[in-house]
Formats: sequence, structure tokens, C-alpha cells
Amino acid sequence: MEPVSGESVSGAPAVAPKGRRFAAGVIDLIIIPILLGIVIGLLLLNVPDGVRSVILVVVNIGWLIFRDAVYSPGRAMVGLKLVSLSGEKPTTGQAFLRNVLLIIPFVLVVGYIVEIVSLLSKGERVADGWAKTRVVSAT
Repeated sequence: MEPVSGESVSGAPAVAPKGRRFAAGVIDLIIIPILLGIVIGLLLLNVPDGVRSVILVVVNIGWLIFRDAVYSPGRAMVGLKLVSLSGEKPTTGQAFLRNVLLIIPFVLVVGYIVEIVSLLSKGERVADGWAKTRVVSAT
């Protein structure tokens, strides 16, 4: 029996195509954080540099968790969604765990490189395995 479009042979949603995941990542992990940084940076011009830096880091962490637990404009634009392995919406804890490599400042660059290589080679992020999540086609 052939799978229905957007489903795997087991009937579960098909794993999202790498190209669409990459496009969603560009929007959610590059464009939106840059825009958030500019807007918040401008709003906090008169705040001491150290305080502004801490606020920007907290906002970035909040954005990453919001993006996975609540709404991702990038994934929505390319017709993808994030689900737990049981098919449910990810919890806040799963969203945090899924972004741990991107949150810790000292491993941020390495985390992005590891995640991009994993996405391009296996079609899944390393942290998807940790968080027990998967990005699938939304249709």
C-alpha cells in the first residue's frame, strides 16, 4: 500500500524535506532574531551595555522556546510543524531541550554547526532526538 501524500508508510506524518527545514531555519533562526535584536537594542539604547546584553540573551532564549512551543513563522510559511514523537504539540520542556545547543552562549556557534551538519546529512537535528520531537509536513 502506498503512503498518502505527506505520510510515511506507518501512517505517521512524513519527516519534513531538508530544503523546507533549511528555509524555515533561515527565517526563524537568522532573520527574526536579527530583527528582534535591532528593535530591542534600539529600545534599550540608554540601558548599560551589560544589562542590555543580558536582556538580549534572555529574549533570544525566549524566542527559541516560543518558536518551538507556541508558533514558528518560518515553519508556517513553508508548511511544516514541530511535533513530539507521539504526534502531540511539544511541551515547553521539549522546546527548551531541543534548543539547548543554541541557547548556551559558549557552544552557540558549535551548536549551529552541529545542527546544520546533522540536518543536511540526516534530515533531523541532533536535539530533535534529545527532545523526542520531529519536524513534519503540516499538510
